[in-house]
Amino acid sequence: RACEGVPRDVIHILSHAAQRAGDETISVGNVRTAAQQWYQASKDAAVSSHEKAKTLLTWIVDRVIKERQTKAFLLESGTRDALVDFLYDERVLHVLRKSMSAQDEPGKRFHVYGIDYGCYVDLINTNRAPTGLLDLGTTTADISVTVPRTDFRSIRRCVLNLSDFYAQFAVASSPRHERI
Repeated sequence: RACEGVPRDVIHILSHAAQRAGDETISVGNVRTAAQQWYQASKDAAVSSHEKAKTLLTWIVDRVIKERQTKAFLLESGTRDALVDFLYDERVLHVLRKSMSAQDEPGKRFHVYGIDYGCYVDLINTNRAPTGLLDLGTTTADISVTVPRTDFRSIRRCVLNLSDFYAQFAVASSPRHERI
């Protein structure tokens, strides 16, 4: 789950975890540390070099992980945004599913984006840890406290509105922030 199904991430995280474990069995802690190392070594530098993208990623992590305690969000299909595209290209956001509906917005289609495990692994075992895939409007008792499996049937209302980000940070909309 720490690899989000990305083969390159599997290879690197497993390799780092095995090196940390040495002759012992690979533990969850080894995987978490390896995922954090892989994120910092392969993804963080590129994201940090793009100030607006880093600001957007921080905003997404705050909104999705810290506030809703989830690891994925919905973005309306056809939305084009250079910052989101950059984060996707840098393998920090992962498209988990395309063309999905949301309970509160009938008739609209959305893409489901997952946030890379390395972005929030340091929040695990804190009160800000994600407890589910998406904010389902349920109690945390109904949601697994480990990194959850992807259960698309349970998605209800985790729509991320990029206009809120651009308004909050007075960041000029990206030339590609539009609906097509």
